[in-house]
Amino acid sequence: MKGWNQFGVIETIYEEEREFSSTSSSSLSPSFSSSPPSLHSTINAWSVDSGCETDVLIRVEGTCFRLHKERFVSKSSYLKRHLTGLSEFTLSPPLNITSETFATVAEFCYGRKIQLTSRNVAAVITAAELLGMREGRDGEVSLRDVAESYFQRIVCVDGFTVLRSCLRLFPEAETTAALGSRCIEAVIWENDGGDDVDESVLDVVVEMEPRDFQMVCYSLNGRLLNHDVLYKLVDLYLKENKYGKQITDEQKTEICNSIDCTKLSPRTLVECVQNPTMPLRFIVRAILVEHLTTRRSIAEAATTTTAVCNPQQQTEVQRTSLREFLQRDATRRQTEQIKEAMNSTYSRIQSLERELSGMKKFLQDHQAEEEKEKKKEKEHRNNVLNSERSASFHFVPNDENSKIQRGGRGSVSSSGFVLDNMINKNNEMVRYKYNNVNSSEGSCHNRNVTPKSVTSFRHRFITGLKNTFKISNSSSNLKD
Repeated sequence: MKGWNQFGVIETIYEEEREFSSTSSSSLSPSFSSSPPSLHSTINAWSVDSGCETDVLIRVEGTCFRLHKERFVSKSSYLKRHLTGLSEFTLSPPLNITSETFATVAEFCYGRKIQLTSRNVAAVITAAELLGMREGRDGEVSLRDVAESYFQRIVCVDGFTVLRSCLRLFPEAETTAALGSRCIEAVIWENDGGDDVDESVLDVVVEMEPRDFQMVCYSLNGRLLNHDVLYKLVDLYLKENKYGKQITDEQKTEICNSIDCTKLSPRTLVECVQNPTMPLRFIVRAILVEHLTTRRSIAEAATTTTAVCNPQQQTEVQRTSLREFLQRDATRRQTEQIKEAMNSTYSRIQSLERELSGMKKFLQDHQAEEEKEKKKEKEHRNNVLNSERSASFHFVPNDENSKIQRGGRGSVSSSGFVLDNMINKNNEMVRYKYNNVNSSEGSCHNRNVTPKSVTSFRHRFITGLKNTFKISNSSSNLKD
């Protein structure tokens, strides 16, 4: 009893134990109520018959149930896992089970006939799934089988009430047994499978949360052969749900993805295309399916016309099996895909050729520009070389004050002056050598001037004149 100290009800629990042993039905504590009287009497009767006292305390919401562990371990795989070695257990969320539903489950575990109605059958089925009571032992009927049998009978009569009872059981009611979608399907069949849906069902649908409605739609996707009703449910929910702008575009798209456009009638397809409430992605998908349907209708009409004109061909068409038709259709699609791939490859090759020709032209232009640059550079070098050569032989004045004066350096008269100086120097050399010769004759009377010395003198004189005239000619050429 140490675990009950935090609740402050230890003395009350002792009183409950004493009163329970004396088959009293007083309350367990101020915060917890005891099990219903009918179940309490059933438990007491079982204790008397078996001679065993209750050995487990299970709390569900605000109600405490003192039960026999053996009865529940043999019926429920979930409780068998959690009650081993425990005398107290709290059945809390995420299990969506109320105290009333658990009381019904307990009555079934003690072998009593349970009371099922259109209001609690969905809760009992959900509890049976959550507690693992799908299969009975030793040929016994399970709680899931009993509740499912009743559900199949009542859903065709009062499916609306069952559907409304599922609202507080979502999402477990749909994930465990698809109860919501089955109720809607039953209501549709009540209307002879028509496109119209009962307004009472629509009123329940708009109260669902987006996540729950999405699960119901996906369950209906596999149950309905014609999705016109599913489209109307989705359209109504997107327009009149109580959550308004809280539904995001992504949630709308996920809800609409539950609709198979190929299972819609042509009239509903046209309505889908013109419906601004639907997401754009769904509208595009509906347009594609509409075009495909129109194309098939035209092809079928053409085939029918040809068959009427040619009865033999009509017989061949009738003998065509579905497998052959699918093979031809697959072959045609494959051929179209190959053509598209070839066209794409051809266009790609053309674009590559254009790019290659552009690159080739660019390289040619670049090469021509390089040749022009090299030619210009070569001409520039030649011009620089010529200018350097001319600068080494010419004296270019910068202004009028720097003009070459008569007799100045670089003038014609200057070259003449140089020539005169050279002639004078040669004459002086001749006189000097002549005087030396005469003096040598006076001193050395036996020595005579040889013709060879005179010839060498003449040769040097003429060479000096030639050199002088060469300098004058070069200066005149530079001046020209």
